[in-house]
Amino acid sequence: MIGEPYPFLSEDYSTESDVLFFTFLSQGEKVIPKAVAFTPIEKTGNKYYNWGFGDLVIDDATGEFFVNDRIESNNGDVKSVFYTVVSTLSTLFDIHPETVFIEGSNRQRTKIYSGLIIRHWRQISPFYNIMGFNNGKIKPFRSDMVFDYLLISKKKL
Repeated sequence: MIGEPYPFLSEDYSTESDVLFFTFLSQGEKVIPKAVAFTPIEKTGNKYYNWGFGDLVIDDATGEFFVNDRIESNNGDVKSVFYTVVSTLSTLFDIHPETVFIEGSNRQRTKIYSGLIIRHWRQISPFYNIMGFNNGKIKPFRSDMVFDYLLISKKKL
């Protein structure tokens, strides 16, 4: 692990929907409920697990919870939140060895995710293969390249 994650409030896997879902509290300037969800998707004919993350909010109209990945909380604890989100990968790969798909809700967020990978490359690269989609092709991750989305798979040790 690359840092100390927050404890999870819940960790649920549904075999019926094939969704792995985690909740935790961001404890920076405020306490903000967060969620991480891995959901199966198909992209360019390949099966992946979409790595969704954001604030856990309640829909006022329906009373149901959902993950809002467009909110920018800026809660002052980005490192702890990042470590917590990354710590969910091992659980997913224990259930499914398939590749994880990461695409920010906008281009800036995808760049932020790439920047976090670059910053923690030494801790991440021994365990995970990271690729990116650029100019219509999947290519090995490089710090000098801008990607439309990222793909992460577990290295066979």
